[in-house]
Amino acid sequence: MTARDLRPPAGSEAQLFTRPFISLSAAVLAFFVSGAVFLPVVPRFTIGPLGGDEFAVGLVLGAFAVASLLMRPFAGRFADRRGRRIVLIAGALITVAASFGHLFAGTIPMLIVMRLLLGVGEALFFVAALAAATDLAPDHRRGEAISLISLSLYLGLAFGPVIGEAMLAWSGFGAAWMASGVIALAAVVLSWLAPETLPPSARATASSAQQLLHRRGLEPGLLLLCGVWGMGPFFAFLPLLADERSLGGAGTFFAVFAIVVVVLRIFGAKLPDRIGAAKLSGTALVVSAAGMAIAGLTPTFVGLLAATVVFGVGVAFTFPAIMAMAVVGVPPDERGAVVGTAGLFVDAAFGLSPAVLGLLALSAGYPSTFLVSAVVAGIGAAWLLIRRPGRLRMAGA
Repeated sequence: MTARDLRPPAGSEAQLFTRPFISLSAAVLAFFVSGAVFLPVVPRFTIGPLGGDEFAVGLVLGAFAVASLLMRPFAGRFADRRGRRIVLIAGALITVAASFGHLFAGTIPMLIVMRLLLGVGEALFFVAALAAATDLAPDHRRGEAISLISLSLYLGLAFGPVIGEAMLAWSGFGAAWMASGVIALAAVVLSWLAPETLPPSARATASSAQQLLHRRGLEPGLLLLCGVWGMGPFFAFLPLLADERSLGGAGTFFAVFAIVVVVLRIFGAKLPDRIGAAKLSGTALVVSAAGMAIAGLTPTFVGLLAATVVFGVGVAFTFPAIMAMAVVGVPPDERGAVVGTAGLFVDAAFGLSPAVLGLLALSAGYPSTFLVSAVVAGIGAAWLLIRRPGRLRMAGA
């Protein structure tokens, strides 16, 4: 079977769940389980053994996103020119090195270096994975494909934090770093076994006139930034808030969040293609804002659990709807660039929100960071409502 043969026939209703698509999903699952192991552990490691404060937590977690932000445009162009598979493998290998490198991170600057490497690995891997998913999907099922491939990411969020907290309780921080590295090795193997989805004849050439940032990804990217801004404080400060208020750890909240997203993306995978990306993403942004508002106003176990569910509903549809809108009508040799451009705004949100809101947390407490995030999501919803009759609607809304 050639790479060209991996592309499903137009109009096919049954050719999305192919062996290559399932193989790709397995690699993405292993990769994001590995990454999610860090979520409940790194903030505690920064505050505890390394002696940092909330601002240091923001810097450490934000470093990951900054590196990913800077790398995504290059990752997209690389995937368009060299193919998806080699970029997947490179991202997974870098993640293995960075995961085991945490064993030697005895200072906050060294931890930041490891987080930077993780960000580079994530940018390479996820851009290539999304581009490969759009390669494999029929034109009219791309939104569904993006929803389903991203399920692996959120399944990773369901299992990874539980593994991280279990390893931490069992044998300390080193056990968590080792667990992440071993799982990342599995992602390398699965990526190696995954087929190439972009044939040489469809690849961009080095002489092609291509800008580093693709204009089709800019406005969707800004909307993504608004939609995922709240995930920064959710992952950075919820473990610390749970410890502060003796809520029994953050693993439960992360698992519930992931389960909500996974269930909705399974049963609502076709919604971006059926009801329109702009309508769906606008609603999702409003729901995300509501979830963050609940978290900020009622920071109890019950309140945070309710906020997690509501926020998960919003996040479930924001990313696939907006990303599907971004790639409508984009040729194969430019999809990686569009995905990379839109995706860098996700990293901008993850990089900026923990660092900026970390300062707010120092003076006003963790709940205030959720309230600010609610406002940001609301701005995105308002912008989409204003722009909907125009260019966004023409781009697949």
